[in-house]
Amino acid sequence: MPRVSIKELAQMLELSPSTISFVLNGRGDEMRIAKETQQKILELAKKSGYKPNIYARRLRMQPSERAVIGILWPSIYSAELIVRFFDGIHKSILEEQINVEVVYKPYQYSQIHKVEEIFKNNIFHGVVVVGASDEDVDYMQEIQSSMPIVFFNRQNPKYSSVCVDDYNVGEMAAQLLFARGHKQVAYIEPKTTTRHTALRKAGFLDTFSKYGVNIKPENIIAKASDVEINKEQLIKLLTGADAPTAIFSTTSSIMPLLYEILYKFKISVPDDLELLGYADTPLCNLLNPKLSVLDMPVEAMVSQCLQLILDMINGHMQFHANVIVENDFIIRESCGGFPDK
Repeated sequence: MPRVSIKELAQMLELSPSTISFVLNGRGDEMRIAKETQQKILELAKKSGYKPNIYARRLRMQPSERAVIGILWPSIYSAELIVRFFDGIHKSILEEQINVEVVYKPYQYSQIHKVEEIFKNNIFHGVVVVGASDEDVDYMQEIQSSMPIVFFNRQNPKYSSVCVDDYNVGEMAAQLLFARGHKQVAYIEPKTTTRHTALRKAGFLDTFSKYGVNIKPENIIAKASDVEINKEQLIKLLTGADAPTAIFSTTSSIMPLLYEILYKFKISVPDDLELLGYADTPLCNLLNPKLSVLDMPVEAMVSQCLQLILDMINGHMQFHANVIVENDFIIRESCGGFPDK
């Protein structure tokens, strides 16, 4: 017999999923749900063969001691970001003494419906959803899970979230490079286009446009799956008559190839070309010269996510909160900071 979900039980009894969840998790009296209603829910659950998830059992065993939080991680996010994200969790648990248990659950970007049992059966106290697509958000709104949900790096008025301003990322990068005298610039973006990458690119191009600088289409390069394609594009870009004096790249994975080409053609960084990346990774410190970046403050964002989700779990929040965390420059050797006025 297929497992019956909380949502399906709710539809059968014409009750809300949260009411079903409270009763099945032993919180019916606490939430002042009528005894008769509780009895109907329990009887139908037994008759329908409802079986709680193993995590749900653990939640009932220790509801006040430790919150179990699911981390839904999308397929398109880099391994470097995973390291920083879970380092942020580690620091928050130890330094802020946050009493949580974290369960990592990967999902295919734009296919969050494939892990629907998480939302239908409320198997965690709460969930942090990382980098959801428009399709993922639409699906979550459709199923209306009663679990507390916080988005990491995705803003939506119907959910709490912790984000950076992606448009401002592009603005800040353009402001720095223009302030350093660069008018012949190039932009490198990841191979997968998302709303985040689109906003960063728009912020960068719009800001230079306001300064009277229109970046040529051939100076915008998308990272390709085929290394040889990028190699050909970069060589053409860097050795042409109108070669850029600065590059802003929002993907760090192309940097080893870029540095290889710069070394081969004896293009000096930062003397001939300044390089600025986005989101700090261990690679940035290993490159020679070390890469300057506009950093996404992952660890601070994680701390905010955990605090939000715990406040929601404990009933301290009656409204959605959208927290915008500021980016900051990490200036190393490949690009200088703002000139002194």
